[in-house]
Amino acid sequence: MEYESPNISIKACECPVTKLMDIIAAKWTVEILRETAIGPVRTRKFLRVIPGLSMKSLQSRLKQLEKHGLIERYEYDVLPRRVEHLITERGKRVFEIYMQIKKLSEEMFNISCLCPIEVDNTDSSAQFSCPHRPVGRD
Repeated sequence: MEYESPNISIKACECPVTKLMDIIAAKWTVEILRETAIGPVRTRKFLRVIPGLSMKSLQSRLKQLEKHGLIERYEYDVLPRRVEHLITERGKRVFEIYMQIKKLSEEMFNISCLCPIEVDNTDSSAQFSCPHRPVGRD
């Protein structure tokens, strides 16, 4: 978009914060990054552990997240075809921001949950309490 005045023409630049927020605040992004931060995820597992997510929405978000370098897709050379999605270093940086937002939110609203990424995966007795992720659906 260009702004015209009698003497100058200025090109509007995109705000980098707005551009990033459009990507990381999009529906299902938090949940998809959460799952990949826990470990590699096969496509159908996303549908089992993220209530309300459809295959169409999942495929769209996965493509966008991959395009922006937040996740990567790894396709195994086996039959039947096996695909896993993994978080990238950039995706981990974004997830760290989510965790900071979570801590601030807990302070502001006096609510708390234990995200799966905060649980020590080597401790089989550890339980997380994420209100938006079904328990026992791994």
